[in-house]
Amino acid sequence: MLRLYITQKATTFREYAVGNKRLHTSRLVTTFLATLFGGGVLMREIPNVYDKGIVHIIIIGSFFLHIYIIHLLGLRMGPFMQHLSIADTIGNVYGKYPRMITALLATSCAIGFVAIQINVMSSAIGMCMDAIDASMVIFLATLVLVSYAIFGGMRTVIMTDLLQFVTFTIVIPLLIKFVFIKADKSFLEAISLLQMQEKFQFKKLFQFDKKVLNMVLNNLYYAIAFNPAIIQHIYMSTSPIQVKKVFLRVTLWGLIISGGIFLIALFVFIGDSTLLKEEIWLHILTDMSPAYRICVVISILVMTISTGDFALHIAAIMVSHDMMESMRGIQATPYIQQLRLSKLIKLVGGLLAMIITFYHPNLFALTKFIFEYFIGCFAITVVPPFILAVFGFRGTASTALMGMAIGILVILTWNHWVQPKIEIDGKFIAIISNGLTMVAAHYLLFQPPGKGWIEPDDQQKRIKQLIQAFKKFKKSIDLDSVVIKS
Repeated sequence: MLRLYITQKATTFREYAVGNKRLHTSRLVTTFLATLFGGGVLMREIPNVYDKGIVHIIIIGSFFLHIYIIHLLGLRMGPFMQHLSIADTIGNVYGKYPRMITALLATSCAIGFVAIQINVMSSAIGMCMDAIDASMVIFLATLVLVSYAIFGGMRTVIMTDLLQFVTFTIVIPLLIKFVFIKADKSFLEAISLLQMQEKFQFKKLFQFDKKVLNMVLNNLYYAIAFNPAIIQHIYMSTSPIQVKKVFLRVTLWGLIISGGIFLIALFVFIGDSTLLKEEIWLHILTDMSPAYRICVVISILVMTISTGDFALHIAAIMVSHDMMESMRGIQATPYIQQLRLSKLIKLVGGLLAMIITFYHPNLFALTKFIFEYFIGCFAITVVPPFILAVFGFRGTASTALMGMAIGILVILTWNHWVQPKIEIDGKFIAIISNGLTMVAAHYLLFQPPGKGWIEPDDQQKRIKQLIQAFKKFKKSIDLDSVVIKS
């Protein structure tokens, strides 16, 4: 039944957007991993680990604490599971204007992610065709990505993600083997060499280093800076229980895949510790047989197409569903109209992403730009009202808009006057300011009836009881095993 469902075309916008919530947990885990580990991660994080060492390994590893935190929120998402997006939830709680802002910012984030994938695709294509013009490569990469994204909804996303999962299980181990052989060092020699490098020593984490401290504080907001691509997997799930399963499994598999990426970077460093970040992939592919090189390039292309396809899919949902309903006040738009608009949005979004890529051809500069402005603005503006809503807060549109405005004002003020002096980014402070402003405005200003904190619904109470019962059952099993052993 599931296989038949995936191969059929969607007949409603709900099917097109979230797969009609009939996806098996393993399929959701695969789709989620494909979203997290796009080609940009492979192309970007190997050089970053090579350059920054143990500090960057810890930062990337701690990202999965962020995934674990979201699973705790997912257990309280019962009242919102029938929504199609985070903008849909924001609109349900705070009204149409916060919904429009959320949809606009989420669309911007999606286009930013697509720009990163186009950049990676152009780099991958350039690995095989050195003589071709860079602008032509970017245009070709955009054409391939947008063409693929336009021809389907969640159906094509899942099919591509399944193919990308194959790249995780084949190409990453293949790269580990290749760079280890190329390093021409035994395990003992490799460990001895790393022990002599200060940036790969664990004691560096416990030394008071202003540069390291600033890096950690600057990445602190990632613990709660949920981006639309991650949150969308909650709405694709059947229930909060499935959300818990999906996010916990993604945390485990994500750490395993990250470990493989770290090993590639470490073996490259062992082989040659004098490379620049921009030279690392050239070093990896040098001396690789044409068949292996083509396999690696195709795998990177599959990764980028999968992640870019999902990002364009999110942009299409935000515009054709959330923004159009907010602007027109229509709750039921014909599916064929939404589908046509979605395809148009994918085309326009791809072209906008291509323009961004032209202005930022360097992958590291582009990634910093996207995360600094696009993801940062979304996190500061949308995450606090979303978290409050999940925990039972029901505010007005003015309350949410005040919090959003204060969050933006705080980050602008902080980055203009404070950050140049202490070199610490203010996004985490801005997120907290947004949430506190909303709560303060609710209690200090007049509020209409029905607003404020609500009690957990029956579904949330049942989930909590099931979790407590499972913990007691597990504890009783552990005690019985201790008694038997004694």
